[in-house]
Amino acid sequence: GAVVGAPGASVRGPIEVFAPDVHLADLRVVGGRTGILVRGVDGARIERVWVAGTELHGIEVSDGSAVVEACRIEGMTSPYAQGFEVRNSTGRPHTFVRGCHVSSGQEGIVSHVSRVHFLDNVVTGTTLRAIVVTEMSEGLVRGNEVRDVMGSGIYCGDMSRCEILDNTVAGVAVNPNGVKAQAGHAVVGFYHSVLRLTDNRFEGIGAPDPVRIALGTMEVDRFPLSIWPRGWRGAIPAVWVAGASIGGLALVRLAAGPLVRRRWRRTSRPPAFGSGVPRGLLWGLVAGFAVQSFHMLEHSVQVWQVYVADAEIRSGLAGQAVDTEWVHFTYNAAVLGFLIVVWSILRDLPDGTRPGRGGAAFLLAALVVQGYHLAEHAAKIVQHVSTAVDPAPGILGHRFGLVWFHFGINLAVYAGMAVALAGVLRAAVRWAPAGRVASRGELAPAPGRS
Repeated sequence: GAVVGAPGASVRGPIEVFAPDVHLADLRVVGGRTGILVRGVDGARIERVWVAGTELHGIEVSDGSAVVEACRIEGMTSPYAQGFEVRNSTGRPHTFVRGCHVSSGQEGIVSHVSRVHFLDNVVTGTTLRAIVVTEMSEGLVRGNEVRDVMGSGIYCGDMSRCEILDNTVAGVAVNPNGVKAQAGHAVVGFYHSVLRLTDNRFEGIGAPDPVRIALGTMEVDRFPLSIWPRGWRGAIPAVWVAGASIGGLALVRLAAGPLVRRRWRRTSRPPAFGSGVPRGLLWGLVAGFAVQSFHMLEHSVQVWQVYVADAEIRSGLAGQAVDTEWVHFTYNAAVLGFLIVVWSILRDLPDGTRPGRGGAAFLLAALVVQGYHLAEHAAKIVQHVSTAVDPAPGILGHRFGLVWFHFGINLAVYAGMAVALAGVLRAAVRWAPAGRVASRGELAPAPGRS
């Protein structure tokens, strides 16, 4: 990459970067609508630059990524100016802004639809918001100092996820022309965002409450960033998600065991000689398991896209055409109906042709888990219809991350179906007359009977 600048060098803005891996260092950039613009490329590195007197942006990154360190941005001329902004970069590598000092302008350091690390910066003199993570961004905001600003200090909004850690916010005045979100709060969480606040220090705050949480936003006590970090390490949570999923299924199966045993005792009767598992049941269960296998593969691919590949498209194999709330609701309703039908058939089979109490109990457990799964999707439909949000958060999914939560709950249903299918196959082999599976209703006569 190119290295531009020498200590004391001064240029007129803008500097526009359209090639990857460009290195800008030790520059003084004066004037222009934007001081430095990075567009459509990754790997830009900007170090020890001083940007002054620009109109709208000090440093701007659009559909790209950059590492910006030890910068100074000041003296912007427009009342609507932003010191640093990264936008529309959700499919790009993470952008870092570290050790910069930003003063003046409407907003200091801003992210729109991007993944960012805002670390150890100082922001002063802004008139609306100092540090902003918004519009479905994910941001680690750590070790920053915000002082002598107006409106709000740190803002997490519009379905973003924010880890706000070890920051100091001091001297936030009320914006007299603002709305409630600019009423002098140290931190504002707005519109279905998720944020965690840890070890932050607030003083001199204009609002009675330093933290404002509004319009469906949640403050949580866990790490809220769902796609952090990039690479194979991002798939490590699959281990404990799978463990929790199978463990939950096992607990439901233990609860279902007594019900299965009582049902078995009420309807048990010896099988007629040579009776077999109904062929329709066997092939129906195989077909249903095959469909659920593809669905499980879809969720596994989505985990890979989101947590490993950091891909821009995250809709599994079938793609965005079927990645809608209504399609997911309809599919899960069909799965629940299928499990109900299979369970009703299994419970009425002759005792010897059943797949065993263990397999039946796991199928019943899968049915219960799928019932809750459908309730989640019903809640998502209500949220989707009422607010047009897609994907909708559901009942609990947003607390654990939608991708991991639905991966786990589908895995539990899948495992229950697998155990039940194994039991049916074993019963079919055991009781099939002359080495074949009986057709539905076929019962060979018992010895000595006509």
